[in-house]
Amino acid sequence: MKLDLRVDDNNQWFVYIWVAIGGKLKRVEFKADTGCNSLVLSHSTLEGMGFSVEKSDLSKLPPMPGKLASGDIHTYRKLGAVSLYQNKGQTAQICKVDAICHSTRETHDLLGTEVFRRFSGVSFNLVGDKYVELK
Repeated sequence: MKLDLRVDDNNQWFVYIWVAIGGKLKRVEFKADTGCNSLVLSHSTLEGMGFSVEKSDLSKLPPMPGKLASGDIHTYRKLGAVSLYQNKGQTAQICKVDAICHSTRETHDLLGTEVFRRFSGVSFNLVGDKYVELK
């Protein structure tokens, strides 16, 4: 399965994927981050899907400590399983994975190894037509 990549001026990689949570579907631009061990949804994405991101509401979700590359520990909140699709018609499911969100601050939507390790191979083509291929 090939997903188009967008490379910005800072050489960061982005991919659009449809996310389904509890019957709600939204197209999300994820930053591809091979150093991230999770699928992270931003507060703005959750709000766009009708979820409240008030601190009191997020505190009701189960905590999940996460260690950053710097060694700092942050507390995230488990959102539970979400389905990822290649297109809006939900005909090309990429996978179903657990997602998290930051407990207090806004972050990027991050596509990390929680998704990549579901496949036997992942490759990035950054020349010509840019894409990520999931095998």
